[in-house]
Amino acid sequence: MNTLPIVINPVASGGRKSAPREALTAAAAQRGWRVEWWATEAPGHATELAARAARDRDPLLAVWGGDGTYNEAARGLLGSDTALVALPGGTTSVLAYELGIPRDPVAALARQLDGERRGMAVGRTDSGQPFLLMLSAGPDALILANLPALLKRRAGKAGITAQAVVEFLHGRLPRFAVSIDGAALDASWCIVGNGRCYGGPYTATPGADPFATGFEVVTLERHGRAAAVPFFFSIPSGNHLRRDGVDRRPATEVRLAGEGVPYQLDGDPSGYLPVIARASDERLFVMLPRNRGANES
Repeated sequence: MNTLPIVINPVASGGRKSAPREALTAAAAQRGWRVEWWATEAPGHATELAARAARDRDPLLAVWGGDGTYNEAARGLLGSDTALVALPGGTTSVLAYELGIPRDPVAALARQLDGERRGMAVGRTDSGQPFLLMLSAGPDALILANLPALLKRRAGKAGITAQAVVEFLHGRLPRFAVSIDGAALDASWCIVGNGRCYGGPYTATPGADPFATGFEVVTLERHGRAAAVPFFFSIPSGNHLRRDGVDRRPATEVRLAGEGVPYQLDGDPSGYLPVIARASDERLFVMLPRNRGANES
């Protein structure tokens, strides 16, 4: 029987729910896998655990958590043949929407163990940070940078929404320079999409393909709350692409520069501009359900 390590982030979803261990163990056993439970103990620990699985040449590594934990695990898996099995357990788990993975973790495990393995494209910053879904700068990164960790853990999406209200009403919204494969723009928001999904099942960058090298970049060139608020609230409907001052184009390199402007990777605050996002030829192996639907829920 093959060994399946499952990394668990105990603080995913603020600890409001726990991984259904017995059901996951049973689903794995039915398919010839013996589960080992590996709990993260601190930020960055998922990278160490994933690197251990890669060194041991485990064929699969399952991760129950959110996008931040998936990103950490990817850092340890890149360059190896070990494939990621994403089990939704975080605040949003956007990667699951992107890959057509069911929201229920037991169904997600079963569908992926019965599924297929593919190489997913990744992006990297000039400092070497990988990202699976997106890099962005703008009000979203400002919200995440100023969001108290305790509020996110305890309130989840409601906490993020509350912080968004604070920033849109009282915050100083960012302004920065963007260069997209050499084309210069003056921006208030820039989403560099390695995948389509953003904040859940919403397609902020619908032209992005997570299995092809390259990004789709959506940039809001207008400034101020009168531009940012409608842009933000029209993302779920896809109408953000039709708003005045929105530029949309493919890219392989995006440079963002500004003073004191935060950026985020895969839903976690990750630093301040300047930053360069480059499409990479690296591949992260992931497991996908067969006959998956786009943004399957």
